[in-house]
Amino acid sequence: MIFKRYSPAFFLPLAVLLLAAGLYIIGTNRVSFWEDESWMASAVRGDLPHVWTFATERGVHPPLYFLLGWLYTRFAGDSEIALRWLAGLCAVLGVAFTYRLGADWYGRRAGLYAALLAAGSLFLIYFGRLARHYTLFFALAAALVWAYERWVNSYPLPVPRTHGKGEREPQPAFLPLSVYREGVRGRGWLLTITLLHAALLYTHYFGVWMAAVLGLHGLLTLRQRDFLWLCTALALGGLLFLPWLPSLLDQLHRGGGGLGYATRGADYAIRAYLDRTFNGDYLLGFTLAVLGVAATWRWRRFRAGLLLLLWLTVPLALSLLLNARFTWFIERNMIFTLAGAYVLLGAGLAWISRYSVGRWVAPVAALVFVTLGLVQYPVYWPFVTADWRSLGGAMAAYTRPDDTIVIRGEIYSLDYYLRRYLGQSPRYLRFDDWLAHDTPAPARLWLVDGEWAVRDEAKAVLPPDAVQTRQIVLGPLVAEMYQRAPAEPLVTFGGQIALGDSGLPQIIEAAPGATLNLDLWWRAVRPPDADYSVGVYLVAPDGRVLAQQDGGFDQGRVPALLLPADRWTPDARALTLPAVLPAGDYPLTVTVYDWQTGERLPPDADARDDDAYPLAVVRVG
Repeated sequence: MIFKRYSPAFFLPLAVLLLAAGLYIIGTNRVSFWEDESWMASAVRGDLPHVWTFATERGVHPPLYFLLGWLYTRFAGDSEIALRWLAGLCAVLGVAFTYRLGADWYGRRAGLYAALLAAGSLFLIYFGRLARHYTLFFALAAALVWAYERWVNSYPLPVPRTHGKGEREPQPAFLPLSVYREGVRGRGWLLTITLLHAALLYTHYFGVWMAAVLGLHGLLTLRQRDFLWLCTALALGGLLFLPWLPSLLDQLHRGGGGLGYATRGADYAIRAYLDRTFNGDYLLGFTLAVLGVAATWRWRRFRAGLLLLLWLTVPLALSLLLNARFTWFIERNMIFTLAGAYVLLGAGLAWISRYSVGRWVAPVAALVFVTLGLVQYPVYWPFVTADWRSLGGAMAAYTRPDDTIVIRGEIYSLDYYLRRYLGQSPRYLRFDDWLAHDTPAPARLWLVDGEWAVRDEAKAVLPPDAVQTRQIVLGPLVAEMYQRAPAEPLVTFGGQIALGDSGLPQIIEAAPGATLNLDLWWRAVRPPDADYSVGVYLVAPDGRVLAQQDGGFDQGRVPALLLPADRWTPDARALTLPAVLPAGDYPLTVTVYDWQTGERLPPDADARDDDAYPLAVVRVG
């Protein structure tokens, strides 16, 4: 059997990665997109220059995740689960690098525990389910440290000296480069460090702190020439970031003194970071950290321990120092230190697992930590986003691509869903632009507000003849549709039901296969005698029906017997022309008929022989 060739050392890490993938994909679409996630969908919609421009103008971060998403969506599509699963894939990759670091420094058991703790981290469970760039930041930081460690160990070891009876002299786990022979393989790792450092910078501005971490570690542990090579690799990564510098300056200018939602107090910032790193349990977290320090000391892994210490302290200190002048600290920005934290905790679990009691305590502690991540998830991430998905679906039943939407709040989430339902985006106006808008209002207009009610000042700009025809309320999301109702009837069918004059042109230019969007308006003249239906027909010169659209009033929502007499009822119709249609003029007619008998109500003006009323002429060129 093929599986016999593999040991548990192969299957256990694979099981942890599968567990991580499951944790990140379960519940992925529980909530709809919110603004920051919708940025991703908007950014990847156009070409590559559009991605760069969008990241500059709309984001507060560099563009690598958007660029990666642009390539990814060409294969996976831009559905909600596809966009969010990219973050899950990055998180799984970061967990794999966490395992590799722990295994290289403290053994496979430590790597396994480190990966398991990372898989159940509050940070990764949350961001692994969102279309955001933080999990990529986590994975790239772990990959950069791994590449640095590989570069340090990329030269062949000298032949160990032997003592009596063939005993070999033990080698430290992390030797300085000065004891190795020079070799060409190290240059490849230096190039990898350069590219990964540049990728970090293009993912998040806090990626610059990793250069400080590796630089300090190299200064303290490497000989001068090797330290200069490391500095050169990091500097080249910085040079690759220069094309983004104008965009960075533009974002800083627009950001003023920082982000309005950033954390200002250092004590709260540290507490928030530790809460999420320790999955909300300080006792368990600090205990595992103390065990990790003890394991590092006991196993004499001082170089690895020093790197972990710098990784966990220097970025936090520099971030808080920067935050005193430019408020940009948010606990999620520190996600790139998670791999180091869990390698340290995993080393402690691996150390105590060597003892008889620890064989049971270590795995139980790891499982408790993962369980805490799942249980505490709704406590530390209680945010419930507005249901833009449901609002988009409800609006799509009434919205056409040529509609205008005036929105107060963010546009991107609503646009994402409407574009998926309608095939293209409607026209949007921001609330302030609408108030300053001095051109005539369109015939169909939505007012959308994300804060519980449409503002009166938005309604005050509407023309006097605009009437509210739709209202959708979903928690804080409110959408109201306004249309310009007819001033007078156009024709009356059977003396019972009047069709309003909606200003439809007499000649409609159209191409074969086009869809005609028609706004009809109905009102009862007297109580109807039966439950009538409406038919809209495109008729050939010989009387044949080429296309038709039948149904009740207001797309079947209002029975004829309930048509009001004191106001107009809107009825949006869509008629698709045949894909093959010779050039010419074709009458467009409307009828009101009893759907049970087929009997038509005769119009009181311009009636055709078939008791249909000619609405317009469709001219096919």
